[in-house]
Amino acid sequence: MLKKLLGLEPSSSTLIDAAFNDVRDMLEQSGKMLDYSLASLLDNQELSVDLEQMDDSVDNSERMVRRSVLEHLSFNPQQDLVASLVLVSMVQDAERIGDSARGLAELIPLAGSSRGGEFADRLKKIAGRIRPLFDLCSEAFQEESPDKGREVVAEAAACKQQLKDLVRDLASSSQSADMAVVYSGAARILRRTGAHLSNIASSVVQPYDRIRHGDEEA
Repeated sequence: MLKKLLGLEPSSSTLIDAAFNDVRDMLEQSGKMLDYSLASLLDNQELSVDLEQMDDSVDNSERMVRRSVLEHLSFNPQQDLVASLVLVSMVQDAERIGDSARGLAELIPLAGSSRGGEFADRLKKIAGRIRPLFDLCSEAFQEESPDKGREVVAEAAACKQQLKDLVRDLASSSQSADMAVVYSGAARILRRTGAHLSNIASSVVQPYDRIRHGDEEA
């Protein structure tokens, strides 16, 4: 994956290939965490998993990727340098997505009542647009597809605007203070999740020095 885009040789390290697979697994795990958190926060379902334990797994994968990159560069400092730098950037965003998913569940105790109504429904709809980006993001770098990368970047930008509009409307609504905090906090976290996915996808759209600025040319 990314061999053509990053100019990797056929003999590129299996450590680097394994590290890209670890990023994919981190996205899969973080996506599941998001599902559980959203079901609990917006659908008032009982949280049936240990999100902290799941997040620890994501954190451990990040450390493994960093260790693999360091080990590879220690023995082959001139081989796959760009790929190694891209990996470090990607894994940082992938780890933060896990933190964001756990953060959604941490909003639940702040709510004085069950969640429902206009703003909960709007958040669900936007989350429904963000969730497929996890798989699309993985496909973008696995298939070396700039088109799929651009699709992630564009969709994340659209969701960002919708979330900004939601917070603006929330500020002028009659929502109670506790629910306004919960919904605005959820909007902020979802916006951050989309931004991290966009950052990862930009790895297959932009040269290394332009990663994390993909939305400017989406």
